[in-house]
Amino acid sequence: MQQNSTNHEDGQPNNIIDNLEFQSVLDIQNLNDDQFEEEMPEQNNHIQERNKEQQSNSIPPHQEIHRNGDQRQQPILEGEFYKVSPHFLETNSTYYCTLSQRRFTYYNIKNREKPLGILDFDYQKYIFYVKSKDDTYIQSFMYTFKYKRLQPEGCEKKFEFIVPTRTREQSKQWVSLIHYYLQQSNGYLNNIMSLSKYHRFWRHERILDPQILAQAQTGDLLIFRTRGKLQNLQRSITRSDYDHIVMFLKNPLEDPMLFESSNQYGVISFSYKRFVKAKSFKNYEKILYKPLLNVSENDRILMYAYAEAQFGKGYSLSMMKFFKKSTRQNFFCSELIAYIYQLMGFIPESEKCCSFLPGNFTDEDKRMDLLKSAQLGPDYIVDFYYLQ
Repeated sequence: MQQNSTNHEDGQPNNIIDNLEFQSVLDIQNLNDDQFEEEMPEQNNHIQERNKEQQSNSIPPHQEIHRNGDQRQQPILEGEFYKVSPHFLETNSTYYCTLSQRRFTYYNIKNREKPLGILDFDYQKYIFYVKSKDDTYIQSFMYTFKYKRLQPEGCEKKFEFIVPTRTREQSKQWVSLIHYYLQQSNGYLNNIMSLSKYHRFWRHERILDPQILAQAQTGDLLIFRTRGKLQNLQRSITRSDYDHIVMFLKNPLEDPMLFESSNQYGVISFSYKRFVKAKSFKNYEKILYKPLLNVSENDRILMYAYAEAQFGKGYSLSMMKFFKKSTRQNFFCSELIAYIYQLMGFIPESEKCCSFLPGNFTDEDKRMDLLKSAQLGPDYIVDFYYLQ
């Protein structure tokens, strides 16, 4: 998002709200086309080699989790824990926790369908602590130890839990299995700390960018949290963790393209490979990949055609959009995506496309219940730093 002094739609000066404009993810002006074409194959080979090594540690959005080397039955523990709040004035809360396949996961005690935190030891190196305190009301975690802390190496975030009353044997099982999983994990063995670079990474499953290159389809989304003070202001105003969104376009004869509307270029598309090559992802605190599911191939072809028909249209973001009928000639980023979904019949015609913001498309928002059996899959945090 950038400041702009005029409104593209009516040429009138903007107020402070109108100045909040979504910035393009196309940050590649210093990348020469010839250089891109020559260097890209070499990088692809490098990525493919590393992707083969890490494929067993990745989570394809359309498949269940499978891990190499886990042929035998893995120990599983589960139970209720008190999670220590990092905020002084907040009380500790009770969560339902599971420990299996080198993953510590915690859930809302009343809703175990969607995890609130995923600490995957294969994808991030963790340091494990137990802290001794004298408290007769809560059984120790291991003998006199009752506090358990998992800290991702590379950031200051700490996950601290207190074990409710248990037998000593049960407490020792938790400590022993955590130690075992940590020592056997790829995160520990390969010193992986890439996830610690991302804002609240533990809220999501993880996917590697080469996986997206291999499986992205028309209609899938990328949702961005941009670095910068102006973007922080925008997120405060919109009460959302995210400030930009693009949609994938996939033709069988070409690599995935990113389709967006931005204040710099209007409605355009450009190569996902080029976005990665230019390292434009460094402009963002976090990028989520969200697959569009239960959509036929014919519908994806139609969606591609609807998107192509918008190329060259302008960008517009102003408060007046909410009060007058849209001309469908100017869009801001999430309005454009909502319009394409609406043309497909996934969003009711009665909905105003300009009322959709990037955060409305994430798991954190319950608004996106699509029609015609279409579904948005879960949010996956895209790891671009795993090669470093």
